[in-house]
Amino acid sequence: MQTNSLILQLTFILFGMMSTTVSGQTSAPAPAPTPQPVIDMHWHAPGASGLPATFEMMKTINLKYAVMIGTYDQLRETKASGNFRFLPALMFPCENGRLPNIGIKCFEDAGMLPPLAQLRERAKNGDIKVFAELSPQYLGMAPDDSRLEPYYALAEELDLPVGIHMGIGPPAVAYNKPGFPPVKSPNYRGAAGSPLLLEELLLRHPKLRLYVMHAAYPFRDEMIYMLYMHPQLYVDVAVLQWAIPRAAYLRFLQELVEAGFAKRIMFGSDGGPEKLKAGVEAILQADFITPEQKADILYNNAARFLRLE
Repeated sequence: MQTNSLILQLTFILFGMMSTTVSGQTSAPAPAPTPQPVIDMHWHAPGASGLPATFEMMKTINLKYAVMIGTYDQLRETKASGNFRFLPALMFPCENGRLPNIGIKCFEDAGMLPPLAQLRERAKNGDIKVFAELSPQYLGMAPDDSRLEPYYALAEELDLPVGIHMGIGPPAVAYNKPGFPPVKSPNYRGAAGSPLLLEELLLRHPKLRLYVMHAAYPFRDEMIYMLYMHPQLYVDVAVLQWAIPRAAYLRFLQELVEAGFAKRIMFGSDGGPEKLKAGVEAILQADFITPEQKADILYNNAARFLRLE
């Protein structure tokens, strides 16, 4: 009995060795799957000092492109890094010639809007590839304000995408109180952030590639109406993964998906590397989104909207 038991044990060991070796070599473990590719439609320029952490997170989550938002000077720093996965996007208008929230100077003439001829030249030579983040709401301006009309016309003429801030901003941004953001916007008004204000603009510029940042949260019904009536309109869901409770974000996202617009929702972070990671994880972990819809939201919809090859 002891002999038979020993033979049986040796047989199991032999078969185990055979299953893990081929011609005397141990089989290698299966490679880790490549993460789902990502396009970030809403990333503010971090400056040269913040680029190393940005690059590292881009590699970790397989980020392919990012719409990099900033001033001419900020975008020049980013371009100098030699990383051409960024799509440079100019932010305007600027109250008192300063960027909302952080207060750095926007343009050489300290004006509210970029000189149109200069913007045309920089757009034509590729220094600016997106007009974003358009921020008239911070000034209490409606998105169809006549002062912005030449810029929409230029974007339509040159076939450049436009991203516009709508909906929520930093809490208490209109109040002169200590705390974030360091620079306040006393004219910020929710009434200037309704998606319905885009209707006449879209009808005047039917070829304009426009996307609504933050999906105009919390204007759910208005946003759904606009997506339904204007098939060229897209949204990003930037900031929502961290600025509001996660449950509220997921309910809002689910309603947009269930309304039939999973093909026009694009991912955005609106934050640093950790906000990017959190935003991607929120999409991947949402159990109401199919794998195909997750791929669309994280990459395919933006690739189509941006007309990337």
